[in-house]
Amino acid sequence: MVHKMRDLDQGYDYEVLNKKTKALRKHRFLDPDVDIKVKGKRGHRYCWPVIGLLIIAWILFLLLWLYTRSKGIHMFAVTHVKTYNPVTLVRIPAELANKNGAFCLDGTVPSYYFRKGKDRSQRSWVVHLEGGGWCWDLADCYNRSFSALGSSLARYLPTHRELQGILSDCPHVNPDFHDWNVAHVNYCDGAAFSGNVPYPVDYTNQTLYFRGALVLNLVINFLVQSGGMGDADRIILSGGSAGASAVVLHIDHIKTLLPDGIPLHGLVDAGLFLDAKNMTNFDHFRICTQRVYNIQQVWGSLNEACVKDQPQDMRWKCFFSEYAYKYVQSPTFYMNTAYDRWQLWFILEMHCHPTECPEQLSFMMDFHQKFINFAKEVRNQSEKNGMFISSCYDHSEGLSDKPYQRYKVDGKTPQQAFGDWYFERVPEGSSFYFDCEDSYDCNPTCDWSLEFYKNSTKRLKASNKCVL
Repeated sequence: MVHKMRDLDQGYDYEVLNKKTKALRKHRFLDPDVDIKVKGKRGHRYCWPVIGLLIIAWILFLLLWLYTRSKGIHMFAVTHVKTYNPVTLVRIPAELANKNGAFCLDGTVPSYYFRKGKDRSQRSWVVHLEGGGWCWDLADCYNRSFSALGSSLARYLPTHRELQGILSDCPHVNPDFHDWNVAHVNYCDGAAFSGNVPYPVDYTNQTLYFRGALVLNLVINFLVQSGGMGDADRIILSGGSAGASAVVLHIDHIKTLLPDGIPLHGLVDAGLFLDAKNMTNFDHFRICTQRVYNIQQVWGSLNEACVKDQPQDMRWKCFFSEYAYKYVQSPTFYMNTAYDRWQLWFILEMHCHPTECPEQLSFMMDFHQKFINFAKEVRNQSEKNGMFISSCYDHSEGLSDKPYQRYKVDGKTPQQAFGDWYFERVPEGSSFYFDCEDSYDCNPTCDWSLEFYKNSTKRLKASNKCVL
């Protein structure tokens, strides 16, 4: 007699289970007498939810993989965490500013941001001249005086800020100069550190000061005498945009303010502005720049040799880097794109992507050719100089991490090209990199997408424009 046994805890009927097990084994051609363990139905309760979660996870992973591939990102690449050590604001003491008559547009004292060098680079310096366009007339300078580009008030300048590119302290981004002293000279005169009006100018109940040349002199002297730069063993004078133009205009003068024997090199990033006509064949940019030249009386602060070579009515040329570069004696590296978006927008006055206005493409290509011809003239000036000319739609390439590391010409990034030139890792005369000229989008490391164009021109649309 077979007794039915019921496990009260598990709810199993072993007689029924044994019959089902033997039948299953017989169906699968297994030995029905070999004992096996059979799980109850409760063991399958969690199987389908787990399988469902695994399927969802796999789908999410696949979508993530497809997205990263479309953006050119490698999911499993080794990444470097960027840790920035902010620079700290330093204001020149008021008594020194008053003694030297050196003021920002609004009458506040000059200032700069500073980060101390580390380890073996404590005597190495990068002095950077900030850019930010020009103020084109009195009204524009008045408005500018209520901003960080015309004042050193705390409401406009934060105590700390982060810097990128060649000013970064991240070894991955900036392997050659990350541990150098950095002095970022704040731009506050609206005339490429060249304003030279000895008297204050009143405009709508506001007193304006056009003293950019005195500001630059005072900051350099302060760094030498009180900031530790007097003990430097090497200095790079860099600048971006209008600040880069200031490097061309003033580097040899700054050399005279330094103790004898300190090597000084220049980095001109996006400072090769063309004296070119716009698409209507009008000298808009030239006339606007001549107006700045006259309002701020910059002729007294420009390269003396250049000024002497020009007839009096042509001395304004020495305020253009296109003409002033010929007189630069200090070794200098020029970094620029042949499709400089600031120049295309404000000099050529082309305000559309080439795919949106194909009828304007010929103007852009003509402008590009003029720039290439000009750049080759600069290249032929001296074998001791260097140059990196890309075909990207950008402005500065050395002050942001992405272009500094991503754009490539002849297999080198701006960071590599400049570092190789400065440290003489390549023979003299071989640090001239010119990009492809087949078409405007011939370089795959450049982003000429419509999305990038729209994002990068938002700031241009909001920038001040010279109105004649």
